[in-house]
Amino acid sequence: MRFATRSLAVAALAGLAAAVVLFRPDAPPAAAAQPGPALPADLALVPPDAVGFVHVRAADLWKSDALAGFRQTFEKAGPKALAALDEQFVPKISTLDRMTAFLVPGGEGPPVPFGVLRFSAPFDPAEVVKVYAPGAEKVAVAGRDVFSAPGAALDLYFPDRQHIVVGTPGTFALLFADRKAQAGPMGYALKLAAAGKPFVAAVNLQAVPLPGRVLADLPPEAKALLKAEHVTLSASVGGAITLDLAAGYKTAGDAQDAEKAIKALAEYARKELAKLKDDLEKQLLGRKGPRPPGDLPEAVLTVFGLGALNQADEWLANPAAFVKRDGAMLTASVNVPKELVAVYGAGSVMVGLLLPAVQKVRGAAARMTSSNNLKQIAIAVHNYHDTYQRFPSDITDKNGKPLLSWRVAILPFLEQDALYKQFKLDEPWDSENNKKASQAVVKVYLSPQAPLANPAGLTHYRGFAGPGTAFEPGKQITLAAMADGTSNTLMVVETADAVEWAKPNDIPFDPKKPFPKLTSVTGDDKILAAMCDGSVRVLDLKRLTEATLKAAVTCNGGEILGKDWNE
Repeated sequence: MRFATRSLAVAALAGLAAAVVLFRPDAPPAAAAQPGPALPADLALVPPDAVGFVHVRAADLWKSDALAGFRQTFEKAGPKALAALDEQFVPKISTLDRMTAFLVPGGEGPPVPFGVLRFSAPFDPAEVVKVYAPGAEKVAVAGRDVFSAPGAALDLYFPDRQHIVVGTPGTFALLFADRKAQAGPMGYALKLAAAGKPFVAAVNLQAVPLPGRVLADLPPEAKALLKAEHVTLSASVGGAITLDLAAGYKTAGDAQDAEKAIKALAEYARKELAKLKDDLEKQLLGRKGPRPPGDLPEAVLTVFGLGALNQADEWLANPAAFVKRDGAMLTASVNVPKELVAVYGAGSVMVGLLLPAVQKVRGAAARMTSSNNLKQIAIAVHNYHDTYQRFPSDITDKNGKPLLSWRVAILPFLEQDALYKQFKLDEPWDSENNKKASQAVVKVYLSPQAPLANPAGLTHYRGFAGPGTAFEPGKQITLAAMADGTSNTLMVVETADAVEWAKPNDIPFDPKKPFPKLTSVTGDDKILAAMCDGSVRVLDLKRLTEATLKAAVTCNGGEILGKDWNE
C-alpha cells in the first residue's frame, strides 16, 4: 500500500513542481487581472466557484503567426475540400470561434461537466437539434429551454443563435442554480480569458483535495503549496508563445510560505528524478548485443527520457530563479519560440511512430497498478487476521447461508470504513438496504487492465472457495494452519470476468475435479495473483500444470509445488 500512496504522492508533487520544471523566467510574470467589463456570454456561464475550466479562442490561435505553417498546409487542401468540410457539419466548422469546458460542483456527488461552443456566425438551433439530437424534446429547466432526447448522451441548450451549451442528461438544473457569490477561485482566470488570452486553464485546488494517504507521504513543505486557492495556466500567441502559470493564495503570507517551500520540494523532486533516471539507465544499459527492430522506438524513447530528466534536474537545481512572488500570487513564465512549434509538429509524428512503445508503457503501468491493488487486498487480509486472529470469510446468517463477501469484511482495512458501516451485516448483499452500498465503486477492487464501461459494484479480484482454500466456507483459517507455507498458497487472483464485489462469489474449487478455468484480462494467458504471504506474482497458465495450480490453491494439503512453479 505504501508503494501506491508514495507513487500518488510523487505524481501530485510532479504537478506542484511543474512551475519549477516547465516555466522559466524568460518573460515577465503575468500581471494580476484587473476588474473589467461584464464577461461574454460563454464565460458568464462558468460559475466563480467552478472546480475548474478550460477556455480556448480557437479562431485566434488558428490565425496566429505561431500556427502559420499548420494553417498553410491545411489550406493546401484547396477551396473545394474546405467547403466540403463546412457543408458536412452544423454549424460550419469555419465559424467556430471559442470553446469552453468547465466542471460545476455536484453537491454530494462528483463535479458535473459542461461545454460551450461559440460561433462567429449565427446558426439555426433547430437544425443542430435535428442533426445531433434527433427526437429531442424541449424541456423547461429554470425557465430555460433544454433539448433532451431519450437515450442521448448529451442535452443541448442554446442561449442564443451563436452559442451551444452541452451537458450530461438531467444536469442543467445545476448550471442554472442561483449562485449569489460574484467572486470565487475562478475569478482570476475568467478575467484573463475575457481579456483575450487565447488559452486559459484553471483548477480550484481546494475543490479537489488529495487523499489523506497521499498527503501523508508528501514532504511537510508541500502543504504550503497546497494552500493555493487556484492554479491558472494561460497562453499568449504572437511571434512566440508565452505561457504563464499563476498560483493564487488567500494571503501574502501563504504565498511567501509556498515560495520558501519550493526549494525543499525541488530537492525532493530531484531525488525522485534520480530514481527514475537510474531505472531508465538500467533498462537501457542493461541490454547487450543487437536488439530486434521492434525495440527501436522504446530504446529511442528511453534515451530521450534520460535527456529530459537531465534537463529537468538542471532547472530544479536553482528554483528561486524561476518562480516570482507578487503579493498573494506566485507566477512563472516561459517563451516558446515560433520555430519550436514546427518541432512539436514533427514531434506529433514521432508520437505516432512511438505508439507501440507508449502502449507497452501503458500496459506496464496498468499491470503495476493492478499488482498494487492485489497487494493492498493482501495487506488488508493480514490486518484483518491481526485483529480477529483469523482470515476473513464470507459473512453468513445464523444458519450459515452466505450473505456478504469477505471483501465487505475487509473494507475497514482498505480505508473504506464509512462504506462498511452502510451495510447491515444480517442482510444479503442485494437487500433493499445493502443494494446501494453494494453498487459503490471501490477502486482497489477494479483492474486497470480490464476497464469497464460501468464499474459500479464490480470487481476483478476473486479468491478460491472450496476444501483446503484460504477462504474455505465454514472454516476459520489462520496463518499458523497453513502448513504448505503462505508463500506457496494462492489468496486472490485477477480475472477477466468481473463479478459483484459485495456478493459471496469466489472461484469454486474442488481438488477432485478439473481445475476451474481462469481467464486473463490481457488475453495472454498470464494472470496476476496475490499469495497468502502478501507477495504478488504472475501465473503463466500455459506453463503451469493443473497439478501445480491445485497444489498452490490449497493451504495445508501437503503437496509439493512442481518445478514449473519457479521456472
